[in-house]
Amino acid sequence: MHLAIDLWDKRCGIAVEVWWIVFPKGIILRPKLVNDLKKLITEYNISIIIVWLPYDLYGKELRQLEKTKNFMEKLKNIFPKLKIIWEDERFTSFAADQIVHEMWAQKWWKRDDISAALILESYLEKQ
Repeated sequence: MHLAIDLWDKRCGIAVEVWWIVFPKGIILRPKLVNDLKKLITEYNISIIIVWLPYDLYGKELRQLEKTKNFMEKLKNIFPKLKIIWEDERFTSFAADQIVHEMWAQKWWKRDDISAALILESYLEKQ
């Protein structure tokens, strides 16, 4: 099973895949991320974590990129048995904004976990 993280400084969107179906799992505050990841990894039998890498439309590195790479190294140390990979997320935030806009009445739909779900779907489609 797979888990995707839309990583930001204060909050992170999370999505999981169960039998090739992707589910947004909500927003986790950054200080709680590792503990909540441990629970999700056990609950969903996660073997691969996909983390978004922030590039702009032209492939330029954004400010958040170095922080994201450092976090991925920490994840590799914390979860050495898991495969930690990255996925380009250039268009997922825009797509998530469109979905959230269309689903505005359902307040539980949040941009970051939708972005994580789109990142995970993109990765799975390539497999």
